[in-house]
Amino acid sequence: MVKSSAKILFYNDNSDSIVAAAGRISTTKGSAMEIYEKSCEKDLTKNIDLIHKIVSSGHTSVLEHAFLNLAFDQVSVFVEQFIIEFRLASFTVKSRRYVDFGNMGYVMPEFEGREENSRQMMELYRKHMEFLFAEYHNLLEQGIPKEDARFVLPYSFRSNFYCTVNAREFVKIVNEMIFGRGKGYPEIVALGESLRKQCEEKIPFLSFGDGVVQEKACEIKSLFSVETKSVSDEIGDKDTDDSLVTVWDTSTDTPEEIICRAAMLEAGMERWQEIEVKEPALQKEVIREILSHGRKRELEQMNITVLFQGISLAGVTHLVRHRMQSVVVPKYIEICDFDSYILPKTIEKAGLKEKYENVFYETKRVAEQLKKMGMQDCDMIYLLLSGLKVPVLTTMNANELFTFIRLRTCQRAQWEIAENAIELLRILRKKHPVLFSLYGPSCYVTGKCPEGKMSCGEMEKVVRSFGE
Repeated sequence: MVKSSAKILFYNDNSDSIVAAAGRISTTKGSAMEIYEKSCEKDLTKNIDLIHKIVSSGHTSVLEHAFLNLAFDQVSVFVEQFIIEFRLASFTVKSRRYVDFGNMGYVMPEFEGREENSRQMMELYRKHMEFLFAEYHNLLEQGIPKEDARFVLPYSFRSNFYCTVNAREFVKIVNEMIFGRGKGYPEIVALGESLRKQCEEKIPFLSFGDGVVQEKACEIKSLFSVETKSVSDEIGDKDTDDSLVTVWDTSTDTPEEIICRAAMLEAGMERWQEIEVKEPALQKEVIREILSHGRKRELEQMNITVLFQGISLAGVTHLVRHRMQSVVVPKYIEICDFDSYILPKTIEKAGLKEKYENVFYETKRVAEQLKKMGMQDCDMIYLLLSGLKVPVLTTMNANELFTFIRLRTCQRAQWEIAENAIELLRILRKKHPVLFSLYGPSCYVTGKCPEGKMSCGEMEKVVRSFGE
């Protein structure tokens, strides 16, 4: 059986000297190069002792001068989802839109704690996995695109991806894998322990477990005196129109004015707080100029909190890849409902709706059976299907929102995340028409298509539709 693995591919081998030099520079005479060269001459143990002293005092930012390249090989897509939520890292994953995952294989849990019937559970689990992958193959053979067939893939299917991260964030990731949110999942803990062990030899000045805040035994929901409703119930109470997206909050009722004042301040204008900027035409002209710049910090003065009512587990990946946001994703095993899933139009057009829905029905039946046999939540997670829907709450500033909408409203974007992005833009244009009338796909914003040979070929039509 293939095992999941995580490997440190590369790290800057003089990282102890670099980090130690960073620790010394604030209190030591000399130029940056002089201090670095002296750190290189120091004994390794002296550099490590200094780094530990600095880090233990809370000045962990010095670790950011070291970086690592990681390879996650043959891990479950659940692991990928867990890791990719760490925003201060860079990721490149194998695309389920373009790659056939039918022969990638799946993770087999160890069914811990139920030795008396683990063999029966293992056989039932294996049989169902084979059924799911056969259904995936069948959809592809019927002409269903890979990006739609993937919705029947279980969260056990194997993924491969690269991650590049600075040492400070790396320590945080490993701590979360072993001691934090990942500690209840054997696969994640094993990968975290493997990375920690590799560091003992390769990067000995990194230490793990210090100052880790353990998860409390008390569940948040137990703190509320009222009867706890499910997240889906709460959404149902809030919205009755089955909309894809709800804007819960914006940081200001006058974002255009604040953005314009920020632009005047950045430009060094003396009376930037007094000059009248309420005229929509002027606001639009200023914002259009800001959007043509690379920095766009003025846009970051506005924040928007958005609820994506029900996005598929596969779609969550497209959303959380955007780094500059504060995203809250629920615990899948508690919130996912096998009766709530996405239904691609290609499935309906091909007359495969009943067959597709049967996949979710059968998975629900098997999950209930395995649960009765004693299967734990840490193993049940692998039975979740990529098409199951969950609510996701996030807050983005207007700069990151510009990037999100520019990429995700493109004709080339995956259709589910595109539908959500277009619906969000529609709502925002109603709330703040001056600002968000300038938002849209790249061709609309810049007048150029960045996709090259992959272009949809309908730029004029797209620009006209977003202009309207």
